[in-house]
Amino acid sequence: MSTKGKEKMTSTATDRIDGTPPINDGVFKQFISTRRMQPNPASFAFIPKPPPSPSISANRTNRNTLQPSLSNNSHISLARQTLSGTPSPPTRSGELNGHSVTNLSSASTRSGASVATRDPAHEELELLHDSISDVRGRSKDHELRTAPIITRDAYIAAGYREGATQYGVLGSILSIHNKNNVPYKPVNPQLYVNTNAPFSAVVCGVQGSGKSHTVSLLLESMFVPNMRSTGTLQKPLSGLVLHFGEGGPSSRPSEAAWISSSHIPGVQTPSVKVYVSRSSLKTMRAVYAPLGDGVTVEPLFFTQDELDAQAFLSMMAVGSSESAPLYIQGILSILRDLGENFTYPEFMRQLDVKKESFNNTQLAGLEQRMALLTSFMNPNMKPQTRFAESQLTIIDLSDPFIDPASACGLFEIITRLFVRADVGTGKVLVVDEAHKYLSPTKGSSGLTKSLLTLTREQRHLAMRVIISTQEPTVVPPVLLDLCTVAILHRFSSPSWWEHLAKHVSADISAEDAFDRVVKLQTGEAIVLAPSGLGVFPDIPDAARTGHVVPVPKLGQFGRRYVLMKTRRRITRDGGASILVVDD
Repeated sequence: MSTKGKEKMTSTATDRIDGTPPINDGVFKQFISTRRMQPNPASFAFIPKPPPSPSISANRTNRNTLQPSLSNNSHISLARQTLSGTPSPPTRSGELNGHSVTNLSSASTRSGASVATRDPAHEELELLHDSISDVRGRSKDHELRTAPIITRDAYIAAGYREGATQYGVLGSILSIHNKNNVPYKPVNPQLYVNTNAPFSAVVCGVQGSGKSHTVSLLLESMFVPNMRSTGTLQKPLSGLVLHFGEGGPSSRPSEAAWISSSHIPGVQTPSVKVYVSRSSLKTMRAVYAPLGDGVTVEPLFFTQDELDAQAFLSMMAVGSSESAPLYIQGILSILRDLGENFTYPEFMRQLDVKKESFNNTQLAGLEQRMALLTSFMNPNMKPQTRFAESQLTIIDLSDPFIDPASACGLFEIITRLFVRADVGTGKVLVVDEAHKYLSPTKGSSGLTKSLLTLTREQRHLAMRVIISTQEPTVVPPVLLDLCTVAILHRFSSPSWWEHLAKHVSADISAEDAFDRVVKLQTGEAIVLAPSGLGVFPDIPDAARTGHVVPVPKLGQFGRRYVLMKTRRRITRDGGASILVVDD
């Protein structure tokens, strides 16, 4: 064997798992002689194998990657290189279960020594040694798939393939700001929302700032297919909107319902079903009549099969058994005894027996709590499908006889049914005008707990949660911490900003941030999405002296924030201000 070949074999055989430099020839010879004197029955070391393709972008760009139409995209090509890992040098060893195997006793084998059986303890190490490129590759791929907000530059640099994902155009980027408050404007202004992966968002702002418009844009991105100007949507979602108002003839329809109609020919709008209380059915049908035939208004009823023990607890506003009245304790006892065998007829039979021990005051409280639930029951109604793909279901409980607490109980029941429904696609829950029924002093209410659970488990439930409110203080702090996106439209209350500032990621002083929020124009918003993806100028080495050219780099937004201008709608806008004199 040539000298160069021996050197290559020696360096391969002496690679260390822990990353220390290979030993010199003298030490290696002494090691081999020792091995011959004292043979080890298991002399295999597992070296992590580099991935087949060290570059995520290389894999994706070779398969019909959408290339930028603008000529000035050299910075995106540079950013694309940042996704590539450095492949480990190949070894002359074999492979075992996808990992490279280097035989340290190969020299002794060639000298006549027999190959010993592998030690089981070494086999246990097979799944423990991942190369850095493997780990980074899997992490980067997960970031690309689940990023809630994506800039157009990042879409190109990351090598997203047309048809492999779906997104919606949310608006145009006016500027991106970092901790130094240095604005940066990307080459391509489009800002995308990833409708393919679950996310949670809080949209807040005063009336007239563009809050409802932004929520409608998010819904358009999830329900209107085959419109290239708004993005790409292969599989529409299934949606549920919770809406509550004062009720009566002066009620206004939920603005989300306007997605059912469009002034642009050829737009495929989703079907919209609105469920209202039976006592306000005639009034609410008149309220939604101007929206056209695309909206169907039906009374909200529950079947006996849909009501379980948890539904009774929700309607009776039982937050804790410790603070519940005595008659509620009796009801809880019945529910515990029935357990999984709960049925509505059996529950009512045992409740009638229990009533005999109640006094008049307890009976009055029980009847009051049961009256609302029974008014939404129809024992003779056949089970119906309220949720479906490409359908937006609105629960509008605007009724003079329903207070916010009762509305929250009904919303909790319908939300639970929505989570359980099998619709064959992703889901989106919109908590519309949350300030009308969520209370900052009742953070432990059933609906709030349900929202927290949905936000924590959104990835496993294929759920997107959008909370729209004028007053951000009604959103529990824990929920703000869990939300992946915050879209802040104009508001002028310092207390609102103080509530948000403790739970947002922007690296900006409180005074500067509040000043920016107050000065936002209608339709403008500050977007905070730490896990969003963009291409940003980055200095490669701060220690270098002289003129340093910033290098474009694909990365997460982190503590940066985006100043955005929302796009125009393709569906009708029902939230425009009513003026005395109009053009």
